Amino acid sequence: MAFPYLRSTVVPLAVGCFAGVAVIAGLTAGLYGWQLFAVAGIIGLAGGIPFGLWSTRRMRATTPLPRPESPTMDPSASIREVDPRRAEPYPPAPDQGRA
Repeated sequence: MAFPYLRSTVVPLAVGCFAGVAVIAGLTAGLYGWQLFAVAGIIGLAGGIPFGLWSTRRMRATTPLPRPESPTMDPSASIREVDPRRAEPYPPAPDQGRA
């Protein structure tokens, strides 16, 4: 089985977000002891791991969006379509010239 890169990225981010929200809420409430950080860690683990696993499963189950067929998706389009010898000025702004 391959290493779960998506899960190993999303779950720690979710744990950190949940713990961070708990720390900010506690500091805002006026709690400044070590107990705040212990409880925030427990909240982060208890809420972040299930949410991270759920969001990873949801990302994998969602079908990817179709890529548009346009010249902007072609990496060499800018080389073909731009002629550096031909200067093209920017169009005037809608309010340019009015005081």
